[in-house]
Amino acid sequence: MNNKIYLSTVLALGLSVFSFTSHASELDQYLQQKQIIDAEYKIKNTTGLNEILNIISVEDSRTLPYQVDQNTIIEQMQLFADRVEVKGLISSPDFEQFAQDVGHSEVKKIMKKNLLQNCEMIFEHQFQRVNPYRIELQLSSAQQQYQLQLKNSECQF
Repeated sequence: MNNKIYLSTVLALGLSVFSFTSHASELDQYLQQKQIIDAEYKIKNTTGLNEILNIISVEDSRTLPYQVDQNTIIEQMQLFADRVEVKGLISSPDFEQFAQDVGHSEVKKIMKKNLLQNCEMIFEHQFQRVNPYRIELQLSSAQQQYQLQLKNSECQF
């Protein structure tokens, strides 16, 4: 069972978590077999789901920090039944000048827009689309910290 969450490049300072799944993933199928989610992907056993997602998070943490591209490093990622928490660094030396030129709020708008453009990839599993679910992203640069949240209800699948 492939439980890795793969991270793609940060385009215009937006994080993309990618997968090519538009139907039940292997994880969805496994969770159905274990009766943690039902046939419609609704969560039946939150505690069991959190236990499995914690195991996946621990396993995935062995590959961290993960350099997404030349500008971004993911340091921490934790999966939960209702969210994914991601913490990372913006490592581009040009970022500070860009952020000063366009402003903090514009940088956040660009990041949010890029998250919205990648909903299909961010919410990779059907249980993440059917149940209330969100990604909480915290990216730090040398001078700023950017906290973003994207709920699956903001997406069009």
